[in-house]
Amino acid sequence: MIGAVSYELCAENSARLPFINGRLMHAAFFKILHEVSPALESFVHEKLNIKPFTVSFLDPLKKIPIVENRWQVRRGDKFFWRVTGLNEEILNAALAVPFGFAIQAGELILSVTDIDSEILAEENFISSVKKLSPANEITFEFLTPVTFRIDNFDAPYPRADLIFASLADKWTQVQMPAAVDKKFIKELAAQIRLTEWQGRSKKFYLAQDRGTLGFWGNFKFSLKELKSDAQKVFMLLAKFGEYAGVGRLCAQGFGQTRVIFQ
Repeated sequence: MIGAVSYELCAENSARLPFINGRLMHAAFFKILHEVSPALESFVHEKLNIKPFTVSFLDPLKKIPIVENRWQVRRGDKFFWRVTGLNEEILNAALAVPFGFAIQAGELILSVTDIDSEILAEENFISSVKKLSPANEITFEFLTPVTFRIDNFDAPYPRADLIFASLADKWTQVQMPAAVDKKFIKELAAQIRLTEWQGRSKKFYLAQDRGTLGFWGNFKFSLKELKSDAQKVFMLLAKFGEYAGVGRLCAQGFGQTRVIFQ
């Protein structure tokens, strides 16, 4: 199974909240796993280097006052929060959250007021993309910062080989049904050109003494040099990115994306 669970959350108190709140939401989701299935929480936390889920940053429904680069959240403020799962156990745990469940993000307490979901069997996900016409272009709308690691430094570069190699890695690690060869993907990605973009990069601080370089924005890539079968493979990986995220730290809110085929 692969899919996303979206929560509507309501603030139960007033508190300050950083924009980059992925670490807080990462901890909040592990609290959900612990409440629903301690064994699953322990396995994911201790045994898996690549987490089979992503969490988004909190997304306020209405504008929230900002003081010193932090939201000043008021009691009653509402947020959307999206969690994706790359296996059935994670998705079942995310769906098991009852209305009224308390989620803590730092000093902020939020209660679950609504839940929506979009879940597919892996085979159905793959077939839904295969049914599409081959795309000449793919646009990635990176909603949160994306970062890659090359040797010992952060690489805030929207390069096709980095993006699709990351997705091929994730595809293999969560054991999606159709095999994908990362080396072959990187070689083909050399033919993919960035043709249009609007974005920026900067250093984002996950904690007071810990930061990472990342980029975000809209990036359009041309697949015109690829054969139609290869175009379908890259479309499949790109669509997978909507659930798996792109790059590092996706379980902490980074690498959230939407894709558009043209």
